[in-house]
Amino acid sequence: MYVLTKTTETELNKVQATIAKELASEKIIQEIYEYIFNVKGKKTRALLCLLASKASEVKPNSRIALASIIELLHTATLVHDDVVDESERRRGTKSVNQVWTNSYSVLMGDFIYSKAFILMVKLGITPILDELAKATNDIARGEIIQLELFEKKQLIKLDDLLKVSYLKTGRLFEASAKTGAMLACKSKEEIKTFGLLGKALGTTFQIKDDILDYEAFRLDTGKPAFKDFREGKVTFPLYFALQNANKKNRRFLLSRLGQSKLLKKDQDIIYQLIQDNKTQKEVNALLEKYTKETLKHLNKLKHHACYNEMLDLITFSKIRKI
Repeated sequence: MYVLTKTTETELNKVQATIAKELASEKIIQEIYEYIFNVKGKKTRALLCLLASKASEVKPNSRIALASIIELLHTATLVHDDVVDESERRRGTKSVNQVWTNSYSVLMGDFIYSKAFILMVKLGITPILDELAKATNDIARGEIIQLELFEKKQLIKLDDLLKVSYLKTGRLFEASAKTGAMLACKSKEEIKTFGLLGKALGTTFQIKDDILDYEAFRLDTGKPAFKDFREGKVTFPLYFALQNANKKNRRFLLSRLGQSKLLKKDQDIIYQLIQDNKTQKEVNALLEKYTKETLKHLNKLKHHACYNEMLDLITFSKIRKI
């Protein structure tokens, strides 16, 4: 488990308090807000921003504000994702669209997005606003491309998955680290390095998430097993399993892909095919590749105040079970 320093934990609590203050308006908004944010997430993107912006000359309030913006943007994408994916659960509890309706979810997601942009304007740093606006656009582009990939299934290439992974996950990780460095007035070279670190870490994080979607069949990850599979998504482990399966097993996987209700015996077979030695070797090699890439960029930041905490975060991202 990743252990926060007391200072960083305090800062993340301030991020939570800032979000609570910004979203506390109408009664129904307050109810949905409390439901969303009482389900504790890892706040990895906000944490990444806080670490990248560590500098004695930066006002603490500015760092908290920027990390809050990042967390709001991420939360808005999750709320919208659950509608698009018709998800029933998020972080182990019922998703907003299940407790209320899709209409509430879409509008709440829009409300959270707009709050994030109000805070961005208030922050008043044009390059940061530009980077976050572009990142938000890229995330939406990733969602649209992923919807298109649903139809391709067995024709999906690894490059397709890596592109979607970057746009949907890596892009906000990249923007979180990059804008944190911008806030700390780092050099162009350091800002670029933080961005590349965030991009590689985001891909690492997504690959691990995809692995845990299947590991949840045997481990308590706090998430339902085969969630992505039931939603019809070809993710990294399934991609390699399809590549390595014989015709019979490939047909079996594709025939079950997208079924919301899976028989126990089918789940057993799916899990066994994912656990195939060659498939596991390939997906873990991909995870290792992006972990090493993240560490390569971090090695250029050994002088930075965030180095040790960032190293712990990268290690946790690779080995986590949640």
